[in-house]
Amino acid sequence: MEIVKLHYPLAENVGSKEKIVLAMGFFDGVHLGHQDVLHQAKQKAQELGAKFCVLTYDHHPAIVYKQLNAHEKRYLTLYDEKMRIFESLGVDRVYYTNYTYAFQNQTEQEFVDNFIKRFNAVAVVAGFDHTYGGTNTADMKHLPKYSDGKFEVITAKPVELADEKVSSSRIRQALDNCNIELADQLLGRPFRSSGVVVHGREVGRLLGYPTANVEHSELQWLPNVGIYIVRVEVAGKQHIAMASVGHNVTFSDTLPMTIEINILDFNQNIYGETLIVDWLSHIRDEVKFETTEQLTEQLYADEVFTRDYLKLHPEIISTH
Repeated sequence: MEIVKLHYPLAENVGSKEKIVLAMGFFDGVHLGHQDVLHQAKQKAQELGAKFCVLTYDHHPAIVYKQLNAHEKRYLTLYDEKMRIFESLGVDRVYYTNYTYAFQNQTEQEFVDNFIKRFNAVAVVAGFDHTYGGTNTADMKHLPKYSDGKFEVITAKPVELADEKVSSSRIRQALDNCNIELADQLLGRPFRSSGVVVHGREVGRLLGYPTANVEHSELQWLPNVGIYIVRVEVAGKQHIAMASVGHNVTFSDTLPMTIEINILDFNQNIYGETLIVDWLSHIRDEVKFETTEQLTEQLYADEVFTRDYLKLHPEIISTH
């Protein structure tokens, strides 16, 4: 998959002579609704003998017109993961655009001329609520008005799950509510994060449950505080594990939040390795125990729960 990084105003030599079908959107999460947009674009590209391309942005468009708090600046899928998913869905080329005030300040016709016609799009696909500028008419309903009949406009209808629209905000809310199963259903795959294993306080090792302390990007949206069942991949191999998102409240009321993962039946030094984490299920909330013995007993119960989960879902660990 080719990735073309763009900045507006575009350089004179930027464009495309070959026919493309363009899927447009920010695609945070690349959830079931986004996948429907991408599948429709891929199908149309195959039908027309065109390249299947995506126009997406380097950060959330809201950053240019409102002040966001630290939590709002986080994303469900960071750059590497989003590109990996695009490639897995058959995208030929991604136009990765710097979303700035100047970009947003284009008129509707300027946007169409610069980012659709210039790239020789024969069809454009986006969700029903997709916008491409700062005015009330920069939407899919009005897009044909600016096309001069040179490209087809395909508007994807909302995808629903349990009679409610699939959306990135709904997934974020599910993660905030520790509802991993719902988040995974909305995504059509397990929610994924990744990070480097760094040195921690090594309390778990003393309790008989050594943990990998995983350092995540501050831009990564994560599940809320709690104990979870996860699948991890390290050095190309998958393992079942327990993950703790929390502050180690049994030992102190002032510790920072950490992501600690106890990989079952695993005894290797993985400091410095990148751990890929697929979040599967919530076990329980974080609890402050009176003694370390109580904590150890609970960790054993969590382990039994996790092993039972794997027995019920043996397919979650690939044997290949």
